[in-house]
Amino acid sequence: MKTAPLQAPPGHIQAAITEAGGWLAFDRYMELALYHPEEGYYGAGRARFGEGGDFDTAAETSALFGRALAGQCAEVLAACSGGDIVELGPGSGRLAEVVLGELKDAGKLPQRYLLVEPAPSLRAAQQQRLAGSHPDLAERLEWADRLTHERVRGVILANEVLDALPCRCFRRARDAWLERGVSLGGENRLGWEDRRADPALAQALDGLQAELPWNLPEGYCSEIRMNLDEFMGELAQSLDAGLVLLADYGLPRHELYLAERDQGTLGCHYGQHWHDDPFRRPGQEDITAWVDFTAVRRSAEAAGLEAVGFSNQAQFLMAANILEMAGSPPAPEDAAALRRLMLPGGMGEAFKFLGLAAGGIEAPGGFGERDLLASLEPARDPEPAAEAAGV
Repeated sequence: MKTAPLQAPPGHIQAAITEAGGWLAFDRYMELALYHPEEGYYGAGRARFGEGGDFDTAAETSALFGRALAGQCAEVLAACSGGDIVELGPGSGRLAEVVLGELKDAGKLPQRYLLVEPAPSLRAAQQQRLAGSHPDLAERLEWADRLTHERVRGVILANEVLDALPCRCFRRARDAWLERGVSLGGENRLGWEDRRADPALAQALDGLQAELPWNLPEGYCSEIRMNLDEFMGELAQSLDAGLVLLADYGLPRHELYLAERDQGTLGCHYGQHWHDDPFRRPGQEDITAWVDFTAVRRSAEAAGLEAVGFSNQAQFLMAANILEMAGSPPAPEDAAALRRLMLPGGMGEAFKFLGLAAGGIEAPGGFGERDLLASLEPARDPEPAAEAAGV
C-alpha cells in the first residue's frame, strides 16, 4: 500500500496544541483523535469494522467467537440467578447479535442487554442491526452513553476496549525519563517532541523499571496507561455481582516491556493495514497500544474486583467448547475462522482474556485451571530491582 500524503491535522487538535503552549501529551492527543464527538475516529462514528473496514475483531471474524462467549455469559448469569449483560464499545453490534441469538436458542436470555455507546452514528447502526436480527428482543435492549450510574448484576463484556484507552508515551534517557508528546512543526505537521517526565509519570516508570529483571536501555520507547484506576473504578462501582470479561491484545508486564521491544507497541489501523505513524490520519483511523495486563489486574483489585482467570484466546475458546460448536469436521469457513482465532503467532496467542469478579462469583469454564494468573505477578522482588537499576 502506498503511503498517503500527510495532511494538516484537524482544527481541534491544532487548537489543543496551541492552547497547551505548543506541546500536547500523547494521551490527550489520542483522546482527541479517537473520541472527539465531531472529529474523532470513534466519537464521530468513523470506525469501520470487519471485511472492507479498517480492522477485524474476533467477533467479526466468526460467529463461533460470540457463541463461545455466550456460553460463558450463561454460566455467570446462572450463578447470579439471572441478570444483565453489558457490552462496552459494541462496535458494529455483531457480538451482541450473536450472543443474544445463542442465548435465545438456549432459553437463557439476560433480563436486559445494555450497549454502552456514546457515538450516535454507531449507536444507530447497532440499533438497525439488532432490530433486523432480533425484533422480538426490543424490550430487552438498552443503550447508554456511559456506564456511570448503572448497577449491574451479571456480565460486563469489553472486547478490544482497553487497547484504545489513551496512553502516555515515554523514552528512556541516560539519567531521566522523558515523555513523548506532540507538537506542530513546519506547514502545521504533527511530530514527536520529548520533554522531561512530570513527577507522576516518572514515579510510575520508576516502579515499572523496578519490577523488570533487566534495565531498559537508553533510547527505549514505549507506552504506559495512567488512566486504568479510573476505568477500573467505574467498572467496580457498577458491578454489584458478576463478572467483567476483558478480551484484548496484550501481555503480562515482564513480557510486554522486553528490552528488545524498544519501539513500543503503538500502532494504527486503516483499510486493513497497520502502520506506526499516529500522525498520518488523526481522526480517520484507529490508534492502539498493547495492554499491560499486570497493571490492569492491579487497578481492578485496588478497586475491589477479584481477578479469577487469565488465559490466552486459544486456551479460553477451547475451554469454552468452541471446537464442539464448530462440529467435526467443521465447515470450510469455520475451519478457516478457527485457524485465525486460535493459531499461535496470531489472535490465539496475542489476545488474552482476563476475568474480574464481584460478589463471590467464580470464573466460568473458559478459564480452565486459571493457573496463568500467576504470570501477572512481578518477575522479581521490586526493591532489589530498583537498586540494580539505579533509579
